[in-house]
Amino acid sequence: MLNLIQNEWMKLWHQKATWAMLGILVVIIIAFSGLNKYYEERETRDWHTVEKEQIETYTQILAEEDAASNSYIQDEITISEYRLAHDIAPPNGMTVADFMDFGVDLITIVTLFAVIVGASIVSSEFSTGTIKMLLTRPASRAKILTSKLVTTFIYGLFMLAVNFALVWIVAFILFNGNTGTLLEVVNGQVQEVNVWKNLMEVSSLSAGNFIMSVLFAFLIGSVFRSSALAIGLTMFLSFMGGMVVMLLSKYSFAKYIWLAHTDLTQYANGGQHMLTGVTMPFSITVLAVYALIFLVISYWSFMKRDVTA
Repeated sequence: MLNLIQNEWMKLWHQKATWAMLGILVVIIIAFSGLNKYYEERETRDWHTVEKEQIETYTQILAEEDAASNSYIQDEITISEYRLAHDIAPPNGMTVADFMDFGVDLITIVTLFAVIVGASIVSSEFSTGTIKMLLTRPASRAKILTSKLVTTFIYGLFMLAVNFALVWIVAFILFNGNTGTLLEVVNGQVQEVNVWKNLMEVSSLSAGNFIMSVLFAFLIGSVFRSSALAIGLTMFLSFMGGMVVMLLSKYSFAKYIWLAHTDLTQYANGGQHMLTGVTMPFSITVLAVYALIFLVISYWSFMKRDVTA
């Protein structure tokens, strides 16, 4: 199995598209960080003055509107008052931790790249005719398909590692001089935001969409032998899946649609759930069932397909 994975990995990096995707990721990170640094606006006034002005502004807004419907503004006032009382300066400009959030946003791009690989790693063998040569090896079809699936996920994890490593390096170089403490109100109490913990939490919860998108693209690419169809359909469902779920949300069966559960970040920090009455364990269970279905269909199709013609 290890030899098969190594062979697939070497074949993957012999393709220009693989290097192109890596280059695109690097360019996006460097370009975005450069633009942020160039257009960065830092407060030159004393932060105490700024916080006092913010309290006055928000207080006027609350006086004009229903205070009960402005919990966000009330929290901002509470935080500003806490800063002044305890002499805790806010972040001035973008910090390293702030820019790391951009790395989380780029998980969508990395997922797209992994989908492209997953969609084409099987279908390209059929389109080029190399599948016949591949199947002449002593390894079983199941092992061959498994090596391709594992290689796809390894590539995705590699791109994620490159993403976060490069984002951190660039952020450390450009924004390491920016200091300050980020605060939030939790259950009526002001506390320091654990940015890195939140970053790890959101990144981990993003794995749901990453894994399911790759498995679905792998399924379509294996069954229909069309990478274009697999990429297009997967991206369509990724971007339009939320709308589809919303349209079907009035029906009870909507909670059993896998698209309603791929975004596990809806459970982070009290986020808005797509459907009422669902929990994270339920979402993970639904995703696990669909993942198993995708794998069974992929393997069944690959094992039964006639490639002698």
